[in-house]
Amino acid sequence: MKSQTDHNRITLLVVREAGRPVRQLQLSKPLALALPAVAVLSLSSLVTSMHFHASQSISQLEAEAAALTLTNLKMEMKVADKDQDLLQLRSQVTDLSEEAETIKDKLRSVSELEQQLQTLIDTSKGEVSGDSAASGTSASGSVDTDQMGGEYIAVHQQETLHLAQVTKDDFAEIRTLLDEMMNSITATITEAKEANEAKANLEAKKIQAEKQRLLPAVIWPTKSKVMTSSFGYRTDPFKGSSAFHSGIDIAGSIGDPVYAAMEGEVTAVDQQGARGKYIILKHPNGLETWYMHLSGMLVSPGDTVQKGEKIGLLGSTGRSTGPHLHFQVVKHNKTVNPLTYVKP
Repeated sequence: MKSQTDHNRITLLVVREAGRPVRQLQLSKPLALALPAVAVLSLSSLVTSMHFHASQSISQLEAEAAALTLTNLKMEMKVADKDQDLLQLRSQVTDLSEEAETIKDKLRSVSELEQQLQTLIDTSKGEVSGDSAASGTSASGSVDTDQMGGEYIAVHQQETLHLAQVTKDDFAEIRTLLDEMMNSITATITEAKEANEAKANLEAKKIQAEKQRLLPAVIWPTKSKVMTSSFGYRTDPFKGSSAFHSGIDIAGSIGDPVYAAMEGEVTAVDQQGARGKYIILKHPNGLETWYMHLSGMLVSPGDTVQKGEKIGLLGSTGRSTGPHLHFQVVKHNKTVNPLTYVKP
């Protein structure tokens, strides 16, 4: 730096790279003095701003760290509470299990404890009687000092007797509860047996009724016993003129069971206009039974059926004015009156 003649100006010499000329800068003295101050102020402001931002960042990080610490503490407290609850639950379960086992053991040994208590009571009563006799002797004659204190023993024995009696009463109550349980169980078993016997009797009655129903050589083919048309000549329900009726009509409801009147072989399971759905069974001695106007058929040709076996369902198919079974008996290819063989 070089001073000039003008004391109000300052000349700055800027030395540049080798081979390049030196430059001179002339500044006023106040400006030259102000430049360092401005630089210092700028640096100070920059440092202050950086420090402020750093403080804010540190405060924010500290707040986040405090929040995380609080969250961790809450989670640790919850875990600790759950662990405590689990420990208490396990302890309670253990206590209940031990109590249950204790009750079981007590119930198993009721009789034995009762006998022991009775023995204890009898023994205590005997000791009390002996002490009373000893007390009487001491009252009537001389007594050694070692025999004094009988009153204390008597009190102790009375307490033992009282405790034994209370315990005996407790076990008597337990025995009463057990007796009530046994009576209840016995009553339940008795009721179950009676119910089973009643059910068995009902089933036996049903079987007996079925045997009675199957007792005749030819049985009635439906549950209904109501006949709406008999065998022989009658007024035709469609034309109103006289016509021959080759069987009997039995009233019923659609879907009622139809039974085989006799044991036999199924020779036809078919459907035709007037007959509707029908079944024909072949029996010994040239007999056949026909079942017409069915709503359903439960057998097939060639089947062997037993007497009373369900073979079809009552209906109103074919030439029919309502639900009924047309039951027909044929002997040597000629229709005969079914009431000759079977009665309602």
